Amino acid sequence: MDLGDGVKLDLVRIPAGTLRMGEPGGSEDEQPCDVPIAQPYWMGRLEVTNAQFARFDARHDSRVEDKLTYQFGIHGYPENGPEQPVVRVTWREATAFCAWLSRLSGAKVMLPTEAQWEWACRAGTATPFWWGGPDDDFAKRANLGDAKLRELASNPYTVDEPLPDATKYDDWVPKETRFNDGALVTVKCGSYQPSPWGLYDMHGNAAEWTRTSYRPYPYQENDRRNDLDPEQPKVVRGGSWRDRPFRCTAAYRLAYRTYQPVYNVGFRVVVEP
Repeated sequence: MDLGDGVKLDLVRIPAGTLRMGEPGGSEDEQPCDVPIAQPYWMGRLEVTNAQFARFDARHDSRVEDKLTYQFGIHGYPENGPEQPVVRVTWREATAFCAWLSRLSGAKVMLPTEAQWEWACRAGTATPFWWGGPDDDFAKRANLGDAKLRELASNPYTVDEPLPDATKYDDWVPKETRFNDGALVTVKCGSYQPSPWGLYDMHGNAAEWTRTSYRPYPYQENDRRNDLDPEQPKVVRGGSWRDRPFRCTAAYRLAYRTYQPVYNVGFRVVVEP
């Protein structure tokens, strides 16, 4: 899709099928149910980037992430690069972007429903991640909360103390220390391996808004949970660079209010027939 000024948004065709939604042994709100995906649809190959979102709102700033202690002139780690995923964008802003892109393109552009998101994320697999389980090394596949997060911490008294000693002072962020994906905060979209369906960063980097209001399972398409009701909390999927793997699985669910610009939440789009 052409957003103008040389900025484009690539889409991947997602087939129809039947989704086994949820996770056996998962939390109470993840218990499995079968959901038909009646029609194929197109989904953004990547999360929406800062450059793409700027075509709609040039004033938006995804800002920076601070270290955990004194900055000593360091203002933080940038999340506002043109090819990084847009974050600190509310559900209402993401929905408005979709409406703008619909008018621009003539296509029906939406946020994915929760079922569309999970079906695409699983890419025909039944495991927590498209590459396997929680003990499989994700370093080349996703930007999750891992050993690299040690670098958020530093010695608050000495600016030139070298790592790793500097990290012993404020290294309190939970992390999966067995693996290191090389990324501290969000990185350029598409930096890791794609899923079998050609989608990037479905797990990690930035978490993603869905169209769906947060309600218990079993999931029902016709119970109005997918209405564009801005008064209902909306489901966020996929986890982020700050989240340990268990919060980044295909089934894990979070919810935020539609007016919240969350530091690690962005979105991707779908185009429906």
